Amino acid sequence: MEQNLFGNGRILVTGASGIVGSHLMVHLLQMKANVRAFVRNEQSQAKACEAIALISTDEIDTSTIEWSFGEISNYDEVFAAMQGCEYVFHCAGFVSFQNSQAQQLHEVNVVGTRTVVNAALNSGITKLCHVSSVAAISKAVDNELITENCDYNPHGKRRAYQQSKYEAEMEVWRGIAEGLCAVIVNPSIIVGATVNWQQSSASAFAAIKKGMPFYTSGVTGYVGAHDVARSMIALTASEISGERFIVSAENLDYKTFFTLVAQSVHAKEPHIYMPQWLFCAFVPFIRLYSFVTCKPSQISANSARSAYSVSRYDSAKLCAAVDFQYTPMRNVIEEVGKLFCEGILREYFFCLHSGNCLPYKGSV
Repeated sequence: MEQNLFGNGRILVTGASGIVGSHLMVHLLQMKANVRAFVRNEQSQAKACEAIALISTDEIDTSTIEWSFGEISNYDEVFAAMQGCEYVFHCAGFVSFQNSQAQQLHEVNVVGTRTVVNAALNSGITKLCHVSSVAAISKAVDNELITENCDYNPHGKRRAYQQSKYEAEMEVWRGIAEGLCAVIVNPSIIVGATVNWQQSSASAFAAIKKGMPFYTSGVTGYVGAHDVARSMIALTASEISGERFIVSAENLDYKTFFTLVAQSVHAKEPHIYMPQWLFCAFVPFIRLYSFVTCKPSQISANSARSAYSVSRYDSAKLCAAVDFQYTPMRNVIEEVGKLFCEGILREYFFCLHSGNCLPYKGSV
């Protein structure tokens, strides 16, 4: 059992059903912390409990969780959820790389964070930990290592998601200026198990299991979801305030990442390099298909650029601040791939028992 670093202090976790929130909940429950979870509704509550059961290695009693329901942008609901709490982990957020969803990104990420900060200031919260993103940090010059000191350029050409994470982080800095004790974590691409394998980085496991022969030349940072949770706990339990920390275990090129994922799910490794000009040539056709079928597409001109960009992150500041050590990404991917394959088997045997067709269209 992990050591409880928060004593009897009640902890509020927003976004407990998300990938960061659910992993954080596992660690807090393992240390027998006093936890209140803020989610949208009972469906989100059920999703959070399912995620906790999926990713925890030990049996965890979720009946000890106190649940609070509401919208993250509703001040009255957030303020009510904070009453009696000493610590707040703000994990709620919306991830989309489609500029067409800019309004929802702003409402959840910016207005939601503003609401949390204001409620924390008015509730006398001891400390807030805000989950930002490396998207809120600018790239370094000449592909040098990206550090916390690389300031974001709000006037540059950015995706709506990047802009929303930057503006959300600015709300936290505003709160700090007004007297709020807070820390900010900026994770790179988070790799972790989830009940929805079609979201975030988890979609890579599903895509590669079904067969994805292509790879691109980009490089970016990756970190395990458990490590993000551990870093948040360590920073919040420390005396550190008014600082942000990049949380990134390793910088990997996409071929290496996809190869490790393929090995973890026993699938064929990607072996065909796709040139950028060819990738970009397909974007208009993918957009047209998305428009005709009314199905959202994850491929855009921005994602095409990202697939070939090089971003290397330096997380030495975190390691020095709280004596932190990362789990190697090979180990993280292997464990997540194992959970993914176990999920396929569970679906398979459930379908055999129920007489329904197999929902997953890939080989086990």
